[in-house]
Amino acid sequence: MLRNELTLPYFRLRIPLDGMSQAKPESDSATAKTTALLYVVDDEPMVGDVVQAILKMGGYETVFFQDPTVAFKTLSEANPKPTLLLTDFQMPQMTGRELILRCKKAHPTLKTILYSGNVQEDTVAFYPARPDRFLRKPFSPKTLIDLVQAVLSE
Repeated sequence: MLRNELTLPYFRLRIPLDGMSQAKPESDSATAKTTALLYVVDDEPMVGDVVQAILKMGGYETVFFQDPTVAFKTLSEANPKPTLLLTDFQMPQMTGRELILRCKKAHPTLKTILYSGNVQEDTVAFYPARPDRFLRKPFSPKTLIDLVQAVLSE
């Protein structure tokens, strides 16, 4: 029996099965799911847990970090390296922009998605280390999965 509900303390997320579990032909994005390692970085554990859960339900292997400095240290030492970094913009230890800049120096082929509820996409365009994509919060599970698939297939 398929469940379309994720319950975390004080938070319930219902995900429409039709948007996430439709049978699709084998493609590069299907292969990317099985080989891609995704890092999720967000200082708010509830948000990070939900993003991670959505990605896992979409078939991705993920690691969640609440502290961007720990995420950067782990990425620097990791073998294999992650394929994609998804990070919140506003965090007290280091901004998502700074994290992307540092991570890209350590791993130039790293793909990145920056998400925020406070910053507009056109503001991000002026940064020296731009993310591959920007995602405005709040976002739907389908929007997140579709964007990750698009970035990984580039």
